Amino acid sequence: MLKKLGALGAVFLFCLNASAVSVSVLHGDNFRNDQGYRKTRKTVTIENFSVWEYGTVFFYYDITEPTGRDQGPKYYSNQYFGGIAPTVSLSKVTGKDFSYGIVRDVSLRFEMENGSANGAANFQNYFYGLQYDLAVPGFDFFSVNTVARDNPRVHGVGFQLGMFWQMSQEFVGQNRLKFTGFVATSPWDGNNNKSQYFKLDNHGRFLTTQPQILYDLGYKLWGKKDRTEVGFEYGYFLNRFQFNRKDEKVLQAMAKFSF
Repeated sequence: MLKKLGALGAVFLFCLNASAVSVSVLHGDNFRNDQGYRKTRKTVTIENFSVWEYGTVFFYYDITEPTGRDQGPKYYSNQYFGGIAPTVSLSKVTGKDFSYGIVRDVSLRFEMENGSANGAANFQNYFYGLQYDLAVPGFDFFSVNTVARDNPRVHGVGFQLGMFWQMSQEFVGQNRLKFTGFVATSPWDGNNNKSQYFKLDNHGRFLTTQPQILYDLGYKLWGKKDRTEVGFEYGYFLNRFQFNRKDEKVLQAMAKFSF
């Protein structure tokens, strides 16, 4: 099975038409200290966005405290969270026009995410549904997705609504700002049984948003856009990791390097 998946992945990568890779370093000091990490922490984020003949692929991977030495039982270094999300454009596959109003295209969306969760309780979720690419004035891109959320450890299948966007604005003297980010929320995620998952919200409800404001330092210094950016990310987490009443708000400084 693994060999078949590896072969399929190799063929898929061979078909990619364009690809962009970035590495971000973030630092914040207002995290909760009861989620497996300390109040002050560093995170390294690796992202890859690729375009292929019939859609796109987005890969992301966060590593918390990659150089830390915490091994528990309260704190754990080297925690991870990541996933891969391919889309298949219905317009490109069928040859028909799926645009309507502000909707530019509709795609099938699939996603798999995996995380370490408190250093011990690994989790994995699967998503499948639709993505709607919208033409919103002033934005480089704006997409909304409606997907089923399937957690193998929870009875039933839930629902998740997601949005991601990017807006860039250039000013006099090679000054350029970018506003980008995402929102993911689930009003219901299967049927979490409190006798078994007593720490989780009873219905798996959560909201996560991480907007970023970035200044294009590389464009200012060297005239190259989207290569070296600095700024801030604000994270708001309602029921983080779906843990009941474990909300989190944190501002992080960040530097982003794209290739």
